[in-house]
Amino acid sequence: MGMSRKDFLKLGGLGLASAALTTTLPGIVNSRSIATAGAATNTVALGAFAARKESSPPWSFDVIDEFSDLVGGMPAVIHWFQDWVMGFDPGYMDAAVSRGGMPLITWEPWKFGEGLNQSGYALRDILAGDHDAYIRQWAQAARDWGKTFYLRFAHEMNGDWTSWSPGVNGNTSREFISVWRKVYNIFQQEGATNAVWVWAPVAHYEGATPYRDVFPGDAYVDWLGVSGYNWGDTRTWSQWQSFYRIFDQSYDKLVALTNKRIMVAETASAESGGDKAAWISKAFFEQIPNRFPRIRAVVWFHANKENDWRVNSSDSSLQAYREVVASARYQGRLPA
Repeated sequence: MGMSRKDFLKLGGLGLASAALTTTLPGIVNSRSIATAGAATNTVALGAFAARKESSPPWSFDVIDEFSDLVGGMPAVIHWFQDWVMGFDPGYMDAAVSRGGMPLITWEPWKFGEGLNQSGYALRDILAGDHDAYIRQWAQAARDWGKTFYLRFAHEMNGDWTSWSPGVNGNTSREFISVWRKVYNIFQQEGATNAVWVWAPVAHYEGATPYRDVFPGDAYVDWLGVSGYNWGDTRTWSQWQSFYRIFDQSYDKLVALTNKRIMVAETASAESGGDKAAWISKAFFEQIPNRFPRIRAVVWFHANKENDWRVNSSDSSLQAYREVVASARYQGRLPA
């Protein structure tokens, strides 16, 4: 049986029963988690999506400037979301680049705010060519802009809370792969080779569509992305989970799938139920370098939405994140 967005969020996107029962303590790395000495010296790019409140597009760069002032540095990756109503906006792209950030666009093939059952955006409709003109216009504008950007298309497809997920709107896993390849090929036909394609499922959970069933193949993917959150005890159904527990199983599945580089495209922690400042420090200074050496970028979801995910939800959390921003390890950049 599939898992709803609500049920998934209850469990923070982790491996569920096995994670809940494991005797490995949060933040403790076992023998298989030791990274090579060379990998430990690699730098990681920090990124952010920042919003003042849950709202509809368009998104404002003012919040990124405020975030930068808050944490002591401009993120190397500037993330925002666009639906299939919004066109490619060179002004947005230039605003990110002018701040020294690499644009990361989560490109959602639906109409924002219209719910799951959007018949006009079912995968079969995309395959039938109903949106070809829009896709081509978008690709042409991206080509004409000319600079590198990262495109996180149809993310979290392995869940059941998007109109492009298998099992929603009559979609199938095979259709998802076909849609991905179709959109990718249109970009190639239009010469929009400056787009870096990020295939980005949500952290594995019991009942999710297996990664391998919706992976388009190495030829159609440049980077892997994954998202997951620590909900702490903010709900009756949630518990405190370390970064390690949230991403442990997912990382292994991604590494087994392909040798592409990995980014955490969305993550954050609640305050309640544990020590958020310690969660941040352990994630960035212990768990990522020792257990997850293929992670080359981490994008924080800085918003008060569902929970207060912001890095400044407490003074101690802000201080912990500022130490990450100041660290030599986290001065990485995404390849242009």
